[in-house]
Amino acid sequence: METNDNKQRELKEISIIGDWIPRKVVQEFFGYGNTKMANFASDYKVTVSKVGKRIFYKYSDLLKLFDDGIMNDNLQ
Repeated sequence: METNDNKQRELKEISIIGDWIPRKVVQEFFGYGNTKMANFASDYKVTVSKVGKRIFYKYSDLLKLFDDGIMNDNLQ
């Protein structure tokens, strides 16, 4: 029986290529539609790479979004 930890590890191993993560994975994670994803990189200052028809976002830039979004206990 596969645990959630195993599934997350498998997803990470498949989805992240070096410091790059496919657009589709980011889109599914945030629950964004195609319109929002069209502006995602410029809205959040995320580096983009296009290989053929596939778009990838820089993983470390996405992690920075989470760090920048940390809220103090005093804020709600």
